[in-house]
Amino acid sequence: MNWSAFSVPLFVAAALLSAAAAPPHLTKNGIEIDGGTMGRFTFGYPKFRSEGEAVAPQVALKENSATLSYLAKGAPRLELTLKNGRLTGKSASAAPGKLIWEMFLPIRFAGQGVWTLEPGGQSGRLPAEQPPRPHLVQQHGSKFRFADPQSGESISVTWGGDGFWQLQDNRQWGWKIFQLSLFTDVLEHRNAEFSLEFEEADASRVPARVDRFGQSVSFDFPGKIRDESELRSDVAADRLYYSSLTPPPAAPWGGMPGSRKEFGRKATGFFRLDQVEGRDVLITPEGDLFFQLGVCTVCPGDDHTYIKGRERIYEWLPPYESEYKSAYRGAWATDFSFYLANRIRKTGRPFELAGWKLEQIDRLRRWGFNSEGAFTTHTPELNRQKKFGRTPELARLPGLAGEIPDPFDEAVRRKMDKAYAPIAEFRDDPSIIGYFIANEQPYGDLLRKLPAFDSRTAAKQELVKQLRRQYGSIDRFNAAWNLQAGGFDALNDLPLPVRTRAAWEDMQNFARHFFDAYFSLVARTFRKYDPNHLLLGARFQPSDVAVTAAAEACAKYCDLFSINYYARAIEPEFLEKLHRLVRRPILLSEWSYGTAEQGLSGGVIDTRNQMERGRAYRSYLETAAALPFVVGSQWFSHLDQALTGRYFEHYNGESMNIGLLNVADRPYKEFLAEVMKSHRRIYALKLGRTAPFSERTAPERPLRKLQIPRALPGQRVDGVKEPWPGRPAERLDRSCLVLGAESGGTGADFRLCWDEQNLYLYVEVVDATPRRNHRRGPDLWQGDCLELFTGVERDGSGALRPGDRHLLISAGENGGSWFVNSPEQAAVTAVVLPHPGGYVLEAAVPWQALGIEPRSGLSFRFDLGLDDGDGTRRLRQFLWSGTARNSSERSGWGSAVLVE
Repeated sequence: MNWSAFSVPLFVAAALLSAAAAPPHLTKNGIEIDGGTMGRFTFGYPKFRSEGEAVAPQVALKENSATLSYLAKGAPRLELTLKNGRLTGKSASAAPGKLIWEMFLPIRFAGQGVWTLEPGGQSGRLPAEQPPRPHLVQQHGSKFRFADPQSGESISVTWGGDGFWQLQDNRQWGWKIFQLSLFTDVLEHRNAEFSLEFEEADASRVPARVDRFGQSVSFDFPGKIRDESELRSDVAADRLYYSSLTPPPAAPWGGMPGSRKEFGRKATGFFRLDQVEGRDVLITPEGDLFFQLGVCTVCPGDDHTYIKGRERIYEWLPPYESEYKSAYRGAWATDFSFYLANRIRKTGRPFELAGWKLEQIDRLRRWGFNSEGAFTTHTPELNRQKKFGRTPELARLPGLAGEIPDPFDEAVRRKMDKAYAPIAEFRDDPSIIGYFIANEQPYGDLLRKLPAFDSRTAAKQELVKQLRRQYGSIDRFNAAWNLQAGGFDALNDLPLPVRTRAAWEDMQNFARHFFDAYFSLVARTFRKYDPNHLLLGARFQPSDVAVTAAAEACAKYCDLFSINYYARAIEPEFLEKLHRLVRRPILLSEWSYGTAEQGLSGGVIDTRNQMERGRAYRSYLETAAALPFVVGSQWFSHLDQALTGRYFEHYNGESMNIGLLNVADRPYKEFLAEVMKSHRRIYALKLGRTAPFSERTAPERPLRKLQIPRALPGQRVDGVKEPWPGRPAERLDRSCLVLGAESGGTGADFRLCWDEQNLYLYVEVVDATPRRNHRRGPDLWQGDCLELFTGVERDGSGALRPGDRHLLISAGENGGSWFVNSPEQAAVTAVVLPHPGGYVLEAAVPWQALGIEPRSGLSFRFDLGLDDGDGTRRLRQFLWSGTARNSSERSGWGSAVLVE
């Protein structure tokens, strides 16, 4: 047997002066490395890429070992074993490709974390602000080291060979984290042995990063607490501030004053849905029109942080058995809230939920909020007394993916029944607006994973039953799925790769069956115990709406559709399209903005200051409320998150300024002054009686259309514009920039024509650094490159369809093309020539490779992109019609029609 060896030692600096860091260990996601006070890092199990997209492994984890397998043709099988701090492994592969290992570095290291790549000693500091170029380093090497200069701690990853390393700042794509990737080669029909070795080192000094009030030691800002006396003086200051606020007039439960009489609605004792003047609305238990202005996490929660193992980074931590005992979460003393500690200092009393909640409800009402949102510690009697609505969550069950349980499993049905039974106690509670089913579930992951399950999974058995009914004979099934199964019974324990269009369509059909069964089971079980309250949906993310089977089934069995919709500005077109899909009123169940003014990591969507944050709130809320089908919103969140991250994510938790109040219980008054402006006019907005305040930060881009003329006689690919039909060129200019920063007038003019064999493309590119692309295959987009998007299915948006094609054509001297999402690669003829100020690229793309049968009058989805790079990485991207999400969803693609 032919073996090649490679090694991957990891060196981990310990957190404490005298205690060594915990040894690395295997988890379901990868190798967890203890970085001491830096936190815990996971060096993820590698994805495998041979053709097309990288495939994540299926992981079978035992106590000290893991087996990785991939649902991809010729993919390797990896066997990992951890023993005495040493991880060893073997792999065997039938196809060449790459293993892609990844590790994430939290955003809190921005401006301070230092990295080094050997050999060569290239180094740098993680940038404090988003850089113009997302890729911080891309080069071959053997050792990557990441260090925290404040503590002297570090972790190192050493590859016993030449790997390709990439460190990037994901803020470019709206994700606040740094990502390290290591690309290693897999050779065809070659086996390999590898090992991971670990070394520990003690830190010589760990400086405090968090002061005794939970604030950053190194970051100064107006209003920073420096002495306990300032907290005590806030009691009188709060009294003056809150008493000076005039809340908007409101009916009981926060409804529109006088609306019960004005619109003739009845009091039913419960919140319900209705329509007023053709607009979807909620109605309060007493019959008034109600638009939810909710706030999530009205409870101590995200303000708790995990302190175990990094106690030295805090200037002060009190003993558990002390006057600050109630600032700890539970009796295990690993999670501490500086917010609650400051409240104890401020009031001189231990934290007590009921009294604190009464105070918060009064504050929220003065700011114009009228209810609580998700993830709130519920106080039913208090909420009924204060007539302040709430939205609890149904109990969750372990799932096939995330918390999506198997609806075909009888044991799951019994568990769900038992888990939902306690809600019967609150079936007559008027304070409950309704129940959420779940939060941000991975519906797409479920569809990808399910075909690989075995017969122990009831849903896999149900899939096989459906395939048996559909095809009747195993030969017909094998032909459709391009498999060689011996019989339908064998399919129960076989992974079923979805490679053909028929397979894709079969899985879409099964998705409708699965999600209908799941959401109908939830609804039936819920109504069994509570027939009075609303079912508020499952808090989808916008990207998961592309799994239309899940979105439609959720809406079918719920009273409204909830979506966690973070955006710099509301896109009414997106919400209107969603409403047409789900045909239910919509609740915006999570959104917010933040800043980095007090040393936190900003927000999911950043603003520069509290005034800008407030105006963003107004623009978002008022634009949404004016839509006739939106019935409410839930701001996330009540309190800022802890400086060192929320507790349940341990060392790498979110630490954002998304609260109405900071860690010292001080309100963001400038922000809240803007918030109150919108709350005072919410019902005028809801009824269409006033125009919304709007600050759209980017112009809308309508879907574009073009005509493609027939090619002239003598058409050939030679880089010469003649003979080409005499139509004006389409332009890619600064208005088409979707990624990166503009530089040097980069752009392009392009022309298209067609005949029965090919789609022809002629592009004149302006580029100060032309024809730089040393990449190959699926990585061509990293350099100078053209991207062509086509789709035979004209209607529909969301995720790519099986007939969609995404083609990359290199502008580099070595040329090359790559179909990103096609089952097979096809030859594309292309010529790239120098041109004044840039280059010319001419290409002929076979219609057969695009899956299109050309004819005059044919219309299809179309878009064209230009990538500008420095040879190894993309610096900017231009798209004629679409967005930076073009490669994963088709909503922005334009259209083209073939003409004579």
